[in-house]
Amino acid sequence: MDLTLEEQSELNKLIENYKKIEPFILKHPRLFYVELDYLIVHELTLFTVDPDFSFEALDAELNVILGALPAIKRIFAQPCIHLKEQNVILPTESVRIINRDTVQHIASHSELWSNVKKNEIKPAKLLTKTYDDNYGIYENLVFCKTVDDILTFARNNLRILKELIYTNRSIEINLLERVNHLNYFLALGKLHTGYSRNFDSFYGVSMQCLNKLQYIVSSIVPRLKRPVYKNNKNRPAKIKLHKTNILSMHREYRRIYKLAKYFAAHEIGTVAEIKKADLDKLQSNYFYFCELLSIFAVTHFNFTYRKAFPVNFSRLNMSFDFKGWQLTLKKCKCANFDVLSLCVEKESAYTAVIIPCTAKCGGELLETVKKNMPADEYDLFTPFEEYGKNEIPVSMTSIESFRRIQQIVLRAMVYADTARTDCPFCNNKLTVENGVYVCRSCRTEIHTGRCPTTKKTFMYTKISGLNKRLIDDDDWLSERKKEAQMYFRNITEITGDMEIVCPHCNKVHA
Repeated sequence: MDLTLEEQSELNKLIENYKKIEPFILKHPRLFYVELDYLIVHELTLFTVDPDFSFEALDAELNVILGALPAIKRIFAQPCIHLKEQNVILPTESVRIINRDTVQHIASHSELWSNVKKNEIKPAKLLTKTYDDNYGIYENLVFCKTVDDILTFARNNLRILKELIYTNRSIEINLLERVNHLNYFLALGKLHTGYSRNFDSFYGVSMQCLNKLQYIVSSIVPRLKRPVYKNNKNRPAKIKLHKTNILSMHREYRRIYKLAKYFAAHEIGTVAEIKKADLDKLQSNYFYFCELLSIFAVTHFNFTYRKAFPVNFSRLNMSFDFKGWQLTLKKCKCANFDVLSLCVEKESAYTAVIIPCTAKCGGELLETVKKNMPADEYDLFTPFEEYGKNEIPVSMTSIESFRRIQQIVLRAMVYADTARTDCPFCNNKLTVENGVYVCRSCRTEIHTGRCPTTKKTFMYTKISGLNKRLIDDDDWLSERKKEAQMYFRNITEITGDMEIVCPHCNKVHA
C-alpha cells in the first residue's frame, strides 16, 4: 500500500477507535430496541475523544519541539550540502569553466568544431565541469524525516484538541433555546456518557497546547518548498539514526539529532504497519458504526420503532413511523459493497443511499453505487477529518455526526410530504403565509425554489427570525460554525452568509 506516514498514522488511529464495534455486534447479534437504547448509554460507545490523552505529556513534548524550532528554521534557510561535480558537453556560449581537459577534449573531437580557419578552430561545443547542489546527504534525510514526524505528531494532536474544545462548547446546554430539536439534549446526554472527561479543569492548558501546535505547524509548513525538503521527498521510508560528524559538531544539526533521539525514545513518528486485513476490518467496523448511529439519529428525531421483534444487525431492516411519515432503514448490497438505504414515505417517497467508506477511492465507489442503485440522493460517509466536497464527515470523534444524519432525514421528510399539514421538525401544525409553509412553534419555514439554469424546482428550509452569526474565517472553528449556523435545520447547502445554495447548479440565486 502506497500510504504516506501521516495517512498510516490516521488509519491506525481509526483502527483503534472502531475496533470495539464489531465485537459488540458479535456479542449482541439481535437486540430489542429497548435493550439497544440501554446499551448505547452503558456499553456501546458512539462518541468518544481519546480517553488516554495526557495534556501534561503533550505540553512536555511540545516544549522539546519548540526548543529545536529555531534550529529547524535555520536549516531550512542554510542547509549543509555537497557540491556534485560532473563533466558535460555544452554549447560554447553556455560554458563558464575552461581548463586543460577542455582543450585536450576539443583537440581530439573534430565533430564538435563548427568552423576551421588558418591556425585556429571555432568549437560548437566544449567539455566543461558543472557543480550541482546535492541536498541528499544523510544528515538532510534525517532532518526531513524529523520534520515529517513533527507535522504528523502536530496534526494528530491538533485534531484531538480541536474535537475536545469543540465538544466542550457544543455540550453547553441552554434549555431555553428553540432552535435545536426537542430530543437534541436527550441525545447529547446519552452520547456524553462516553465522554466522561472533566474538561473544565484542562481547558486552560488545552488552549496553550493548541496555540503551540498551531505555531509549530505555521512555522514549518510554509518552508516545505525549500530545496532541502523539496529535493528529498523521494527518500527511504525508514532511516536508521546514527551519529555523524555533522550531526555531532554542527550546532543546528546537533539539535535535530537530539530531537530525533527523543522522538525514537518516546515512539513519536513510529507507525505500525497496516495490512489489508486491518483495512477490511476497519471498513466492517465503520459500517456497523454508521448503522448504529443511523438508528440512534432516527429515533432521536421523533421517529419511533414499534415492532415487537428484535433488531438484526447483520440483515438490518427496520421500519419507523412518525405521524404520517414512514421511515425504512435497511442494509443493502451494491456492487459487492455494503450500503444503507434510508427511505421516507408519506404522500410520496424519498430515498437516500448512505455509503460508509474508509478508503480514499470514495469518489469511484459513489459513481458505482449511482449506476447500480437508483435513489434521490447519495451520501458518502467518511471518518476522516479532511474530506472532499461530496463527502459527509461522520465519525466517533465528532459530536455533530448524528445531526448530519438527522439533516438527511429532515430533507427526506420535506420531499416526501406534499400535503404539508404537519411540521417535520416538531410535529406541530404548519400554516401558509405568502406561499411559504411556516411552523409557529419551532419557526421552521419550508420554501420552494426554482433553478434558473436547469429550470428544476427544489425545496429549502429556513428559521424565522434567526439572526446571522459573525464568523471569523481565520478561526479554526469557522468551518464547523458555518455548517452549524442553522443548527442542521437547513436541507440544502448554505454559505457563510446563510444564503441558500441551489442543489442543481451549486450556485446562489437571488
